[in-house]
Amino acid sequence: MDLNEILFWGAAILTIITIYKMYLSTKLAAICPREFAVPENVYRTAFVLIALAAVLIRVYQFGRIPGGFNQDGAMAAVDAKALADYGTDRFGMRLPVHLTAWGYGQMSALLSYLMTPFIRLAGLSPLTARLPQLLVSLGGLYCLYLFVRNAFGKNEALTAFFFGAVNPWHILQSRWALDCNLYPHFFMMGVYFLHRSLYGKWRRLRLCISMVMFGLCMYCYGVSLYTLPVFLLAACVYLLASGKLPASRAAMAFFVYLSVAWPFIAVMAINYFRWETVETSLFTLPFFPDSVRSNDIIFFSDHIWSQLADNFRSLLNTTLLQKKDLPWNDVEGFGTMYLFSIPFALTGLACLLGKQRRKTGSKLVLFFLAAGIWCGLATRNVNINRINIIYYPIIILAGIGIYQVFCWISLPRLGWGLFAVYSLAFVLFAHTYFTDYAEYINSCFFKDFSDAVASLKNSDARKLYITPDCRHEGPSPASEILTLFWHEIDALYYQGQTVPPDELPYAEKYTYQLMSDIIIDPSEDAAYVITADDLAYFDSSLYEFTQYGTYYTVTAK
Repeated sequence: MDLNEILFWGAAILTIITIYKMYLSTKLAAICPREFAVPENVYRTAFVLIALAAVLIRVYQFGRIPGGFNQDGAMAAVDAKALADYGTDRFGMRLPVHLTAWGYGQMSALLSYLMTPFIRLAGLSPLTARLPQLLVSLGGLYCLYLFVRNAFGKNEALTAFFFGAVNPWHILQSRWALDCNLYPHFFMMGVYFLHRSLYGKWRRLRLCISMVMFGLCMYCYGVSLYTLPVFLLAACVYLLASGKLPASRAAMAFFVYLSVAWPFIAVMAINYFRWETVETSLFTLPFFPDSVRSNDIIFFSDHIWSQLADNFRSLLNTTLLQKKDLPWNDVEGFGTMYLFSIPFALTGLACLLGKQRRKTGSKLVLFFLAAGIWCGLATRNVNINRINIIYYPIIILAGIGIYQVFCWISLPRLGWGLFAVYSLAFVLFAHTYFTDYAEYINSCFFKDFSDAVASLKNSDARKLYITPDCRHEGPSPASEILTLFWHEIDALYYQGQTVPPDELPYAEKYTYQLMSDIIIDPSEDAAYVITADDLAYFDSSLYEFTQYGTYYTVTAK
């Protein structure tokens, strides 16, 4: 039995005892939890230390780890550069509501639009391309704290904030750029402002902000089309039925949400009914004739029931069991929540269904969780990225659960013991992330290929031949996207509308082809990016080779 299993069963035992005591408290008035009054100066100090830890783990070597760059993030960044320069995507489409991306599978546009001011200020780089994800992630984490504080209490908020700050899923996704990973954070911001709009001053303003956040969710990830309405409908019915939200204000909220979200909804309708692209004076609503992403939704499956069973298994494996996912989504041995945290989340769930069931915050968390579960059931074989909205409610439940264990079980120094366990897990995770994992993820993010391509950015060679085999998995369009990113290719040059002095047009200068399909001419003014297997095609007496891991650049002597 390894350490994870020992900690899991320890957490399970604490959970069983806590839930049993919660149950007994409904029968025996003498059984009640301890209450803790934390001095304000101690509370503030703890909050600042947690915030510092959260920021430091996310900004240390930011832009350098993960090394290289993910192809989807590069796609978003290349379109962001075009938007920053010309107000179009890289193909020349003016202010698209949804991005063409790979053609067969589109990309949500919000991340690219958020990148544009940073790229305008500091140019295209891993730092400027990843910065929006970092800032939005930190904003989501802070809204998590504020929501739990307002809905459940200061101590529960501090515990949930600590768990979120050291959470492996939250840390990993904040350090690289992927469009869909914005979704849970804007969702969390929407939930916070929705709850905050139910009391105090500025209720209408906060409700409008909430609806803007939910509207922006639609531009983060396509699954929002059938997952976000689950939450909004459940929350609306509950708040109207309980009298916490007047009908007039609900109508206002719907209008604000629809004002933000309708262009995305229109794009989905255009592609469902196969209408033509619509260009307006403000933006473009594109039709994608080659889209295949609708096949991922259970409603369009040819085998709904078998697909539902597969989806349920994926949901279970990805959340409760925390089985190993794609390399960029989790770190071996730590999972998304630390492998021993799920029992505490069940404790938090029992608390929200039990003594705190009447709280509005409890209902919102449960609706949030339900939206995540529905995402897992409705989407084909979900992985961590696809079901990312479920992790904030799990973090909230685990944070509340950890605090409930501390309150209900009177063991000496139990609180410090739990703090020590999570601190140790965090330290081990951080060490692994910045050492072994950092080395491992390089190949997944094309670091060797990226280094080779980037080294030729200012090459004097008239032509560049670049292998499309950037992952040793056969030809891939990722090679071109990564080249566009690392060479900061101008969109008009890419489209063939402009050609710099003494340069060939883009389509002539850049050739993405296997070396076995190229006639290598030593008299040609050309440079090459090749794999190690391609070295045999070149005469070492005529060319110089520079190695970048498993890739080489080849230039004439």
